[in-house]
Amino acid sequence: MRLRTWTLPISALALAVGCTQNASDNENIASGGTAGSSSAGTRDDGGAPDSSFAGTRDEGGAAGSALGGARDEGGAAGASFAGSPGDGTTPEGLSCLGVLQCAGACPDEGLDACVEACVNQTSESSQAVTAAFIQCIADNQCADATCIQAKCESELTACVSDDASAVAQGEPSSGPTPTGSVPAELVGLWSQVGLSSGMSYEFSADGTTIQAYSSETNYGCDLKIQLSSSGVTTVSGDSLVYHRTEGTLATKTCSTIQSKPAEPADIAYRYALGEYEDGKPKLSLYRVNEDGTLSSPLELHH
Repeated sequence: MRLRTWTLPISALALAVGCTQNASDNENIASGGTAGSSSAGTRDDGGAPDSSFAGTRDEGGAAGSALGGARDEGGAAGASFAGSPGDGTTPEGLSCLGVLQCAGACPDEGLDACVEACVNQTSESSQAVTAAFIQCIADNQCADATCIQAKCESELTACVSDDASAVAQGEPSSGPTPTGSVPAELVGLWSQVGLSSGMSYEFSADGTTIQAYSSETNYGCDLKIQLSSSGVTTVSGDSLVYHRTEGTLATKTCSTIQSKPAEPADIAYRYALGEYEDGKPKLSLYRVNEDGTLSSPLELHH
């Protein structure tokens, strides 16, 4: 279900996004960085990788791109190799922070239409918090980050918390943790790192698994989410379930830092192995939704 965007002041968000994005770009350039390139957990020229993503590489993903179905290193979104679900997948909706990242990547030309398209991709569970944030921007006529932080602090915090909840989602664990095991071709570190976010899974032969996720947006101030967790993975046919047993979910909204445990959960995928156009191995993880449909794939490098 889409947001009823005709009731929302899209132009207000477009104006605020344009101003805050320009301010962030100017700040990055002034400090010798590349506009929009700041990201936790990525590796760039002369920079050390974040410890959560040691061994991963920045593959040139677009800022604000959704992890599901993102394109990088010339790989096409979705899988076309044997064993993939084909075209029967559903693009994942955007969280509130995902809408900001999407809107922040919009070009100046056609900004309003691009921002509206981002808002239209909001997931059903994130619609209320996203609408409240956009409405606050409009009610206070905010056109820069200073105004948003002063007038819409609680809405901005709720926006970041919404994204954190989406990152840590999964079915609550039931019963004891199963004995894990993964096939030999899955063993090792699989990761995807773009300009604003990154995800990795590291599988051991006995199923022991380490997961890491990091996202950073400079929306006039630092908005960060980091998830680190561990558990076991079970594989049966093309079904893969990550049984998260423990973890930590941390968020930063401007100067406010919060941390809480990531509750045990079972995260179900279907998976397919293939190759990118350059011949490097690719692991596509299709999230199994509550209604049994499959989300667009998260594509990981080995």
